[in-house]
Amino acid sequence: MPGRRASMLLLGVALMGSGGVLAQSSPTVVVPTAASTAAPAVAPAVAPRASPADDAAADAPARGPTRATIFSRAATPNYRLVIEAPAELIEALQTRTLLGRWRDDPDFSVEQLPLFVERGPEEAVAIAIAAGFFSATAQVFLLPATPGPAQAAPSGSPVGDQVVAGASAQPPTVRIVIDAGARTTVSAFALRLQGAASGLPIERRLNADWLLPAGSFFRTTEWELGKRLLIEQLQADGYLRAKVTDSRARVDAQLTAATLAITIDSGPRLNFGPLVIRGLSRYPRTIVEDLRPFREGDPYSLDAALLFQQRLRATGQFAAATVLPDLGALENNEQAAAVPVIVELSERQTQRFTGGIGYSTDQGLRALVGYEHRNLRDRGWVLESGLLLEALRSRAFAILRTPQDSAGHYWQAGLRSERLDTLGEFTQTQTVYLGRGKRSEAIENFISLQYQTERGEVDLGSGLESRDRRSALSLGWAWSMRRLDSRVDPREGFTISTQVSAALKGVGSDRSFARLYGRAMRFWPMSVDGALAGGTLIGLAEAGWVLSTDREDIPSQNLFRAGGAQSVRGYRFLGLGLSQGDAIVGGRVLALGSLEYQHPVSGNWYGAAFVDVGNVVDEITQWRPAVGFGVGARWRSPIGPVNLDLAYGERDRRVRAHFSVGYSF
Repeated sequence: MPGRRASMLLLGVALMGSGGVLAQSSPTVVVPTAASTAAPAVAPAVAPRASPADDAAADAPARGPTRATIFSRAATPNYRLVIEAPAELIEALQTRTLLGRWRDDPDFSVEQLPLFVERGPEEAVAIAIAAGFFSATAQVFLLPATPGPAQAAPSGSPVGDQVVAGASAQPPTVRIVIDAGARTTVSAFALRLQGAASGLPIERRLNADWLLPAGSFFRTTEWELGKRLLIEQLQADGYLRAKVTDSRARVDAQLTAATLAITIDSGPRLNFGPLVIRGLSRYPRTIVEDLRPFREGDPYSLDAALLFQQRLRATGQFAAATVLPDLGALENNEQAAAVPVIVELSERQTQRFTGGIGYSTDQGLRALVGYEHRNLRDRGWVLESGLLLEALRSRAFAILRTPQDSAGHYWQAGLRSERLDTLGEFTQTQTVYLGRGKRSEAIENFISLQYQTERGEVDLGSGLESRDRRSALSLGWAWSMRRLDSRVDPREGFTISTQVSAALKGVGSDRSFARLYGRAMRFWPMSVDGALAGGTLIGLAEAGWVLSTDREDIPSQNLFRAGGAQSVRGYRFLGLGLSQGDAIVGGRVLALGSLEYQHPVSGNWYGAAFVDVGNVVDEITQWRPAVGFGVGARWRSPIGPVNLDLAYGERDRRVRAHFSVGYSF
């Protein structure tokens, strides 16, 4: 039996994709891997280390086999297949054995079945060994076809009382029974790192991220995956010639223990070489070069290459962008100390017209027409312009933005004319600004000089009161951070934004003031277990304060109002503010908070329950909460969540419906 056992060990690792296996007649099995060069450098998909809880869950099937009756999808199966084995082995037995693969094959011949049954134990043991059950044994039983009508599935089977398809006779039944025995545990792991990376901090990271530390269950798939991840981590840090020179897994079947050892030659750390840009014809090369977060000769880093790729995709001028090291150039020149960087681009058209219509309960019907030029004056400048028409508001705008430089900076200028007519207040505002911003992966800030002029009217009940022209020249700074799992439909993460601006009377302004504003939003995914599984809790906090002796002579866009679908639900859009005659106008103090829970109902539909609290006043001491609460429905669409809410506003004592799309960050 030692020779047969060795062949099973060999087949076990081969089935799971390992390198080679040297099986001995003693209880110790040595699993070496020949030296191999690394795969191309890509973003490392580092798998998390198995926790004790994970190992315990994985070990559960070994304490008691699971019985599964595998039913055919065909109208007439070739034979019934019954498997008694640890649950994690069942899928592999279905898909990687002859008995599993030929169950529904129309080319099956009954003369093949004895051969499949004979091969069955060897294949089954090989699969068990690959999963770490090195003392496993397997038996395969064949029960011939029996006459009679179709019969119900055995009670307690995973598919319940489903009827086995068949004609006037039951097909043969094949039964695979595996006694898995004890599972092999990793007793020790040793990593030997040679080359330029030896002794550097990356060596400690490689050891810390290893998938099969001492105490974990040995799995052949994770043994092979773990070695690939070690190479990918080295490549990500610039050691693009890293390779495994030796790896051995010594398994003692009697002690159910495995000793693992790997030797890796990191080779030298390479530098960034020249850019090789492909697919660029409409836009100047400087757009691409200036977005690099590195320069030729800097140490290669996958993070820097991915940041470069992300910046290219965010410009709006490219439909697709890929940044990869040219590994072919390294193969052709083994002495090369730098790797060329290949940039593959798919350009968008330089000009486009846009249009659309929409609806919200806040502002009713809306229509948008726009024009965009992505390469103004052949310098890569982006011009965005448009006209937005809504029931309560209309806006015409134009924005000109330069490309980002290597540090992420850009210049932006814009002008806007806006009309707002709501709740007794009518304003016409013109704005022009110039500023410089900086954008990174998660953080953006913008400093600008802005000039506003405004005229308007207020309904005092006894008639309209015209306002004198108001103006403000303000210096402002805005900062925001987004760390979300998705910008379109987030389930986890947070956003923070803040704004600070100030104006001085007599310097382009009718009144001195300072404006402070902040907003934070957090998404908490619920546990995967329990009654709230799959749900999301969403919290919002928003506050603002205008420091001034009076709010008169300050353009209304610098003041605050609240209420509506994206604010305090249960109240009219911009309905929370200061009463002035029959009108609602902006105030100097804003404070609101919201808490919402969303729970899955069916498919992409979610139910929601929420409570919103907030108000706008002129002095902090005057603040009293306006409360709104209710329920809603959420449809997670490709463009973001579509929200329909019914909310009760306690102060107004009425129920309002709110309809909106997406979140306001």
